[in-house]
Amino acid sequence: MYESFGAVVTGSRVSFQLFLPDNTVDPTQYVRGGSPRIRTVRVAGDFQALLGGESWDALTAPAMTKQAHPNGWLYRYDLPLDLPEGFYEYKYFVTFEDDSRRWCSDPCSKYGGSGEHENAAFAVGGNRVAVRPVQRPKPLADLTLYELMIDDFTAELRGNGAPIDAVRRRVDYLERLGVNAVQMMPWTAWPGGDFSWGYDPVQFFAVEYRYINDPAEPADKLYRLQRLINELHDRGIHVVMDGVFNHVRAGVTPNQGFPYRWLYLNPADSPYIGDFEGGGFFEELDYQNGCVREFVRDVCLYWMNAFQVDGIRFDYTRGYYRRTDLHVGIARLVADIRDELPLERRVVAPFILEHLPDNRFEAIDDTNRICATACWFDPLMFAAFGWVREGNMHGDALRVLDAGRDFASGKLPVTYVENHDHSSLVHEAGGRARWYKAQPAAIVLLTCPGAPMIHNGQEFAEDYWLPESGPGRVEPRPLRWATRGPGSLDLAGERLFELYRKLIAIRNAHQALRTANFFPQFGNHPDGYGVFLREVSRSTTAGASSRMAGSSASSWW
Repeated sequence: MYESFGAVVTGSRVSFQLFLPDNTVDPTQYVRGGSPRIRTVRVAGDFQALLGGESWDALTAPAMTKQAHPNGWLYRYDLPLDLPEGFYEYKYFVTFEDDSRRWCSDPCSKYGGSGEHENAAFAVGGNRVAVRPVQRPKPLADLTLYELMIDDFTAELRGNGAPIDAVRRRVDYLERLGVNAVQMMPWTAWPGGDFSWGYDPVQFFAVEYRYINDPAEPADKLYRLQRLINELHDRGIHVVMDGVFNHVRAGVTPNQGFPYRWLYLNPADSPYIGDFEGGGFFEELDYQNGCVREFVRDVCLYWMNAFQVDGIRFDYTRGYYRRTDLHVGIARLVADIRDELPLERRVVAPFILEHLPDNRFEAIDDTNRICATACWFDPLMFAAFGWVREGNMHGDALRVLDAGRDFASGKLPVTYVENHDHSSLVHEAGGRARWYKAQPAAIVLLTCPGAPMIHNGQEFAEDYWLPESGPGRVEPRPLRWATRGPGSLDLAGERLFELYRKLIAIRNAHQALRTANFFPQFGNHPDGYGVFLREVSRSTTAGASSRMAGSSASSWW
């Protein structure tokens, strides 16, 4: 239901709708939390001048009417006039029972506002287009993903325009590379409007303002994302959304941060925020409460239905996974989303977990227990870092290369040798002068079991260092297209790009490379393949040695 709240625009008319749960009305809404203790809510914004008043004047802003709702209460105000085309920002001005007052944003706004005030917003007029689904959707096992950070990918490309438009102008490049899925790092609105990876969300239904803003076309905001997804889908490229649903950025001042915290007189009474499983960052969403489960489910379904997003990568799922109860947290969330999808989408939609305990077998076991498709597989990346640093591969890498082992039928790892969270592979190899050391890792990535993922810039040897913890992690790492990308006449960039392009084409052409099968394996395989841990005579024939190794796994290499 949450996707129907916020500023609802019908033609040139707008209705503001703010929902708050109440467990005295519906006991399933929360077991921990309390009343917001609101006396009145007014909606203020830059539309007020059109009503004959002064914009952003809280005391003369229209008052919302409190109405009964099956799950709590709904505050509503319908603007009594047609608005001219444009982009409008607003906020709620709340008076509480103790006469204290507070500015609060809209938790269900479909647009983030400009600047640092974290306003909500809506658009009247402008272009709209229905998003078309990808034709003949593929299962995750047949996808090669491209992890794309919108800011970094477009830094040299966007000029004064919207970054989303700059991504659209590079769809030809993605098609040439051969990837058939783009995993977008978070595009939902974060605090303040400055650079961020997007893992500190405040408005889950809204696209970050600066991603979709072009000053020349102020009313065309969501249209830009709709147009990009259509362009990708028309080329057969799937779109996977990176969703952050473990925590929120609550903010330190009342008019900033996750609105469902500040809409409560005592923010500690908000049933949306509270300790659940711990271990994450910022403030946890409390999945023991029904209102949280419904809110996050509705967010996911909004993006999958209104924008035809093909799948979701769930960030830091350990923070909302409860091994002792699969009826709450990520296990319940994925099951609920699947239940709401049409059968044809339910079968192929990828739901990918970032479930990264130190023990990778625990991550695999949890993925098997959850109604998910895959989990991120860090061991391959860390092994690749070791290979490029040392200049060789060891026999103990065999288990890592057999990445699909122990996954249940129909589940698989998402494999990578580089991602947004760590230094680039070429940096680990010693810099771009040693770009060639990244070639074996690329071959491994595109030939071992799982759904391979390439981090943007990896394919043309971008070189960035990233600290593993502390300050300096979340910093811009712009792709340097002009000097390193294909067509720049850069030796490393051209040759590595061509290698990735050819490897992806080979993988796409040969289904065997997209299965969970992996040879050789330790021990006897029914078909006679394998690595056999026994001494072999030096006189072993070449044919026989292709079937068995020497006294240790390392001799296989």
